[in-house]
Amino acid sequence: MKKVIWYVLHNSPEIDAYMNEFQSDMQQEFPRWFESKISNLYIANDPRCTPDLFALACGPLSTATSINSCVVNGVKFVVNSRDVKRTTQNNGICSPSSKLCCFELSGST
Repeated sequence: MKKVIWYVLHNSPEIDAYMNEFQSDMQQEFPRWFESKISNLYIANDPRCTPDLFALACGPLSTATSINSCVVNGVKFVVNSRDVKRTTQNNGICSPSSKLCCFELSGST
């Protein structure tokens, strides 16, 4: 998990100023230092503590979440095991528009 946290922080341009301020072992100690620094800014209600910086400082949740469906750009996707149980299956990808558009996936079951 430490490598994931480091990868996200290292590739977030929002924290470049804080990386320049830090003077020790970046990969091992920076995430804890950054969390402490941003937490102190948050407690002080400092405007430099943006919601994005606070979320980066808090890091990922340690619990996993399983979902059966999601909506991306107005299109609903469901896992196959959920779709199989339905009587109203849709074997293609449909997108609402002024024209009827339905694209069937090749090899869909």
